[in-house]
Amino acid sequence: MLKTYAVVVVPQDHPTALIGPFIAKTNAQRYAERIGRFESRRTERQVDAFVAVAHPHYDHLDPRLPTDPWTLGELIAEQEDQDVVPCLYARLHAQLGGDIAEEVWSRATGWGGDETSGREQLLAAAEDWRTQRVGAALALKRIAVELWNGGMENVQDIRRATGLSRTTVYEVLRAAGIDPAERYSEE
Repeated sequence: MLKTYAVVVVPQDHPTALIGPFIAKTNAQRYAERIGRFESRRTERQVDAFVAVAHPHYDHLDPRLPTDPWTLGELIAEQEDQDVVPCLYARLHAQLGGDIAEEVWSRATGWGGDETSGREQLLAAAEDWRTQRVGAALALKRIAVELWNGGMENVQDIRRATGLSRTTVYEVLRAAGIDPAERYSEE
C-alpha cells in the first residue's frame, strides 16, 4: 500500500485540521511550512504545521482548492463568515505560492480584472461545463454499448440506467454494429 502524508495544522484557539493526502513527503513539507508561517502571521499567534502519515479513517481537507474564479468565488462566499484555521486564502497561498494565490484570489473575489471579468468568468465556467457535458455524453454512450454486450437486452433498461433517450440508445447500438431487432428475433 502506498504511504501518503498529511499536514497537521495545530492552531492555539481552533480545532486541529488535517490536510491531505500528499503522495510526496517533500510537497507536504513545503505546504506545511507555507501554511504554518502564513497562519501564524494572520492570527498573530503560533500555528504549528507539521507532516504526519495520513490515516484514511480521518477526515482531511483537500490540499487542492479550485483555481478557476467562478468555483473559488462560490467557495469563498460559502465560507465567508467562518472563523477557521487554516482559512481558504492560507490554503490557496500554501498551494500556489504568494504571488499566484493573490492573483487567483483577486479574480475570484472580483477585485482583479476589468468590468467584463464577471462575464468572462461565466463564459469560462460555461465552457468547462460544456466540455464536461460532451465527455459525459460520450461516456454514457460507451456504457450503453457495454451494457448491451453485457447482457442487458432491454433498451428501456439501458435508457433508464444512462439517461439517454431511446432514439440515442438505438443510434449508439447501431453505430457499434449492433442491431437491437436481431437480438429480439433470436429469442
